[in-house]
Amino acid sequence: MERSEITGLVNKFIQEYYESGSTTGIHDLLAEDVIAFGVGSLSYVQGREKVMEFLAANRNKLSLVKVRKIVCGEVRTAQGFTIRATVEFSTYNRKHIIHRLLMMFREEDGGCLLCGINVQRGFASFLYNLHYDRLTNLYNKKAFCRNAAEILEKYPDLEFEIMRFNIARFKVINDLFGEETGDKLLRYVAQFMSSIQLTPCVYGRLYADNFLLCYPTRGNMRDHLIHSLQMLAASFALDYRIEFYFGVYTVKERNLSVNSMLDRAAMALFKASRNGLSVCGVYEEDMRANIVNEQVIVNNMNGSLERDEFIVYYQPKYDLLTETIVGAEALVRWAHPKLGFISPAKFVPIFEQNGFIYQLDKYVWEKVCQQLRADIDEGRTVLPVSINVSRVDFYSPNLVQVFEDLVKKYNLDPRLLELELTESAYVENPQQIIEIIAELQSKGFIILMDDFGSGYSSLNMLKDLPVNVLKIDLRFLADSQGVENGRADNILDSIVRMAKRLDLLVIAEGVETQKQVDFLRLIGCEYVQGYFFSEPVPGEHYQELIKNDYVVEHKEPLYSEHGGGTVLTLSSQLSMLMEELREIAPDKIAAIEEKMKEEAAALW
Repeated sequence: MERSEITGLVNKFIQEYYESGSTTGIHDLLAEDVIAFGVGSLSYVQGREKVMEFLAANRNKLSLVKVRKIVCGEVRTAQGFTIRATVEFSTYNRKHIIHRLLMMFREEDGGCLLCGINVQRGFASFLYNLHYDRLTNLYNKKAFCRNAAEILEKYPDLEFEIMRFNIARFKVINDLFGEETGDKLLRYVAQFMSSIQLTPCVYGRLYADNFLLCYPTRGNMRDHLIHSLQMLAASFALDYRIEFYFGVYTVKERNLSVNSMLDRAAMALFKASRNGLSVCGVYEEDMRANIVNEQVIVNNMNGSLERDEFIVYYQPKYDLLTETIVGAEALVRWAHPKLGFISPAKFVPIFEQNGFIYQLDKYVWEKVCQQLRADIDEGRTVLPVSINVSRVDFYSPNLVQVFEDLVKKYNLDPRLLELELTESAYVENPQQIIEIIAELQSKGFIILMDDFGSGYSSLNMLKDLPVNVLKIDLRFLADSQGVENGRADNILDSIVRMAKRLDLLVIAEGVETQKQVDFLRLIGCEYVQGYFFSEPVPGEHYQELIKNDYVVEHKEPLYSEHGGGTVLTLSSQLSMLMEELREIAPDKIAAIEEKMKEEAAALW
């Protein structure tokens, strides 16, 4: 065959070969000594029949194929010429692949014969990287934006949504199980997205664990996609709870760039992942101002930490009988030189979302230990201080070691550094939390469960989790409708009784009125914390409060030196006496208590 006919034949051959597996017309072009090697080959094959077998086997490795583009170029060689072909094609599941073929021809008297075939993967090619993400084979951001813009223009009468979603705490998955597992999860998600049988639809990967979708809103498609992805997360073989967060922008302004639409979907995603109340956030116009304010916080967080602009405040805990301080909770305040005091309600949720909360928590823990050590060295009265351990902190693989190192560094009794965790931390990963808490207790640390009763699994948690102290926030009860019909006081009374039977201490926090104090005394709650006694104060002020309480005589701290038992104050002894009398004369004690409750009915 003449050289002028070869290029056209090669184009036709490649098209038919990839789409149907046909090798018609190529056999007669093969030289007797032709060789071939290709994708994954460890050695080459030689001879016409062997090469034909090679071509058939190589094609059988591919599923149904649609050729999207063929680009051929010719290069002169010493013996003849070589045709270099780039083949872009997609499989039935929309996986995009690029192959590069080298077809080497030798010129002889009788014409041109094909003497060599080399099939190469083109994943690393410049052309592929312009359009596709190498790990998942999904569109990259640039290609997604271009294709989304095309379908928005092509279907002007259809309403579309832009969805952006990510994997909650993906960095934790990488840290705990390795990046190989993380990559496997990303490919697992991408495979599902590639299998979506929806037209028109565009999907892609933005970066890391962030994925993109553009789809028509018909048929409640958003809920269907979210439900399907949640089922996908549950099916992934990993001993860890995988969750997705979603952000959606419904396309109302077609004149916006797709890039701007992605920004709006990102704002909705941020809202969902920050508050945790819903897995899906929907863009609203007022989000932009909130995002700007939150970005200001993020921009300043590292510098403020380096400059010690985060300050530890202490809110005292009191014995209700003696109304003297028995310890404190360490709370963080942000005093920015230009922005002023920034409320924890504004910055803590943001830090929990971006992971900075762990650095801030470690900073607070260190400051508290420094203060305790200074109090000991200067001969001041030393009382336990509880520090907050956020749910994010529990994902640190060396959390127990961090606390061990702290008490060792400052030569502290572990019982002076109490650890408060929230119920939400337990709910997210119960088995891991139980193991960490048990190990911390074995090292001598006291564990407090904060906001007990505010979640849906409190009793189940109490059955499994070995805590020492329950903290009940009275604001939780005050916000409930049960206050009006007496349910709130009955709930609180029941929790206190239950805790006593389990040999647990109870601290009521959020105490703000004398009526609340009286009611807590009535039901036998021994320890309180709240603005009625003291607001959170700086360390120097806290030391003055302790000094005033302990100037006459030494009072025992909240915990005794032995085991996990409590100090038997008069209040606790009276409570124990009431329990004993209840066993002897339950009817009379019940009548007395009912009368006392009637008298206290107006306290709430």
